[in-house]
Amino acid sequence: MAFHRVKSPETPLPTHFNHQTPKYQVRSVKRALTLLRTFLAHDGELSAAELSKETDLDPSTVFRLLLTLEAQGFVEVNHTTGKYRPGVTVLELGSRFLRNNDIRTRSIAHLERLRDEFGETVHLTILDGSEVVYLEKLAGLYPIGFMSSRVGDRNPAHCTGVGKVLLAYLPEEELAARYPDGQLTRYTDQTITDLDQLRLELARVRKRGYAIDQEEHEPGVKCVAAPTFDHKGIAAALSVSGPVKRVDHHISNNDLIDKLQQAAAQISEQMGWGRGVDQLGEVEKPARPKMRAVRTR
Repeated sequence: MAFHRVKSPETPLPTHFNHQTPKYQVRSVKRALTLLRTFLAHDGELSAAELSKETDLDPSTVFRLLLTLEAQGFVEVNHTTGKYRPGVTVLELGSRFLRNNDIRTRSIAHLERLRDEFGETVHLTILDGSEVVYLEKLAGLYPIGFMSSRVGDRNPAHCTGVGKVLLAYLPEEELAARYPDGQLTRYTDQTITDLDQLRLELARVRKRGYAIDQEEHEPGVKCVAAPTFDHKGIAAALSVSGPVKRVDHHISNNDLIDKLQQAAAQISEQMGWGRGVDQLGEVEKPARPKMRAVRTR
């Protein structure tokens, strides 16, 4: 007699289902991913004891999770020190993300042209919470040693040019939710540390269509950033960064802002901007960038 497996009906998700609802999260998976995320805040290796302390997980739980993650290639152990570091599978996943990220694919040629023309470092970033994540960085032809950005790294949004561009087009309630206490960390003497002051700055960014980081995150570094949009709204930011004097020279003599905005406009066109914007809410809708010819020298 043949037996047929009867599939039990799945319980449908409620209409108010949210992916962040704790009830529907798998605790063991969440714990394992929490361990992995701990490495984001550290450049070096971490011991099981250090991971246990930072995640507030029981040492025996951490040990079992690490064994499981090691077996799947997500972490690897340094047998000399006994400490752990991200494994090759993490690199593979990151590589797949970058390879399949449409905004990065469509932006790379524009980033290369900006880098080659101005000789400065260019970035492409997205917003995650109150931080920017670097999808791409092309080092300038005259690299400077004190610029800390790297692909996959994070930096605060409120004091970087790319961050201010990305924050500028958020609805007010989203902006407030990202800074619930209204306090912003100071990094230099130029850093904006008050949320109301940041709101004024973001309004200026929306009005002119670009943002400037005037040594607000790193002393000696100036950044000019412009937004890119897709069919839903703000998608990413690209920037040109370098020593203050060189960037000022590019702004005054080499049409840096115009050419940066031109590149951002071209990327936005490719991403479908202007064809069904539906996520800007009450935020002022940015004007479609003018696709004018750029003067060559």
